[in-house]
Amino acid sequence: MATRPVPEHGSRARYARGCRCAACRDANRSYENNRARRTAYGTWQPYVGAEPVRRHVRALMDQGMGWRRIAEASGVSKGTVNKLLYGAPGRGVAPCRRIRRETAEQLLAVRYSAELLAAGALVDATGTWRRIRALVAVGWPKAHIAQALGAAAPALQLNELLVVASTARRVASLYDEWWDADPAAHGVDPHQAERARRHAVSQSWPPPMAWDDGDLDDPEAVPHVEGQVRNLRTRSAEHLNDARHLLSCGVPLHEVAARVGLTPGYIRTRLAIPVQDRAASA
Repeated sequence: MATRPVPEHGSRARYARGCRCAACRDANRSYENNRARRTAYGTWQPYVGAEPVRRHVRALMDQGMGWRRIAEASGVSKGTVNKLLYGAPGRGVAPCRRIRRETAEQLLAVRYSAELLAAGALVDATGTWRRIRALVAVGWPKAHIAQALGAAAPALQLNELLVVASTARRVASLYDEWWDADPAAHGVDPHQAERARRHAVSQSWPPPMAWDDGDLDDPEAVPHVEGQVRNLRTRSAEHLNDARHLLSCGVPLHEVAARVGLTPGYIRTRLAIPVQDRAASA
């Protein structure tokens, strides 16, 4: 069974756990002095209504966050959160009506986070698909992405609207690792990488550079598509210029294709290599 984290030194909570170091004694003394002063003035209210806190926790749960994860994120014990939500049905105890002010503040401070979702919780797939398509746009084939995610088949068989939180987290982690990496350095064939890029352009899939930070998971956000697609086309033109130069130096076509990351057929078509020259260039 997991143990409750020990509060840090210099806190009344650590004093209550039995620590009598100078810092913890000072913290307890300050707490008691404050309580005595406010009690004298009639302003000491250590408890607040539990219902607003309960609604907040349930709202987080409706978004897919488990109550145990909420407890961990807040630093409140799981037993306290359990009593807040459910009471003790076996003993006929209803959920609490009041809660300590500090506990309420800790729980109300918890905000929705995808990292705190239960693994099987369903989440919007927008960000997942944007990340996958952005990786394809910079040369990562879908089959390579599927393999990295542990899929049994090379196809990415994901629902277009919803995915489980664990999949969304895996895709986000892979995206963070690969968005600015060279696919060739990870074993992707240059020809496959170029096919992936061309497919992304044909589908108008924006690359990572088209998205501002924080926009990938926002369904209302739009990418800076026009400039980024132009950048992809400019890069392709630069690769073709490199290919033209290498061919003029007598480098065989298959070697040129490997160097610049384009397929031989694409180079032949775009550079309009005459039929009589194709055999020589091969």
